[in-house]
Amino acid sequence: MKTIVEGRIIKKYNISLEEIDEFNKEYELRKTKLSDEGPGLAGRLQSELKVIDFLPNLKIFQTFQNCINDYMITLNHFDQLDKPEMKTKIISCWINDMVENEYNPLHKHNGPHNVGWSCVLFLKVPEFVNDVKHPHKFKDGELCFVSNEGRCSAFKPVVGDFYLFGADHPHLVNPFKTKVKGAIRRSMSFNLIPNEE
Repeated sequence: MKTIVEGRIIKKYNISLEEIDEFNKEYELRKTKLSDEGPGLAGRLQSELKVIDFLPNLKIFQTFQNCINDYMITLNHFDQLDKPEMKTKIISCWINDMVENEYNPLHKHNGPHNVGWSCVLFLKVPEFVNDVKHPHKFKDGELCFVSNEGRCSAFKPVVGDFYLFGADHPHLVNPFKTKVKGAIRRSMSFNLIPNEE
């Protein structure tokens, strides 16, 4: 799927549940020893843990590389790359364990480190209580990308859905409600930079 929002390209891929399960299991085994990424991030949530150290050892890492390569081909097709064959490098990667009423305010990922692109992967999604009455309001827990004119394109979180997008593309995550006490909305993000090596 290609979504072009005011000239910005978002691309969605589907990661296998087998790879998602492996990632979740490895994260659960390691999470008490992982460092906190939260102080440098925009999220209004308690658990944002760094996972870049063990990510290359998982099967899902090669899948990420394949998706990134395809995304770069798409960007090149739309003349959005400086070089036809852009090499990239993941410089930061973290998992967000979001509980009821936590959220990510409107933010971008293109900070001072020449970040070019970012991602969101859904690893766990609870059953939401969507009590929004207005038909044009965005639903709980959705990922929303905002255009230059302030229009939102919203995506329902689904386990295995993997989005790649420009790091300068403003986005947010709405808070959610659930009937399941302690239920987690788990997502992963990483940042990519051009790799000149």
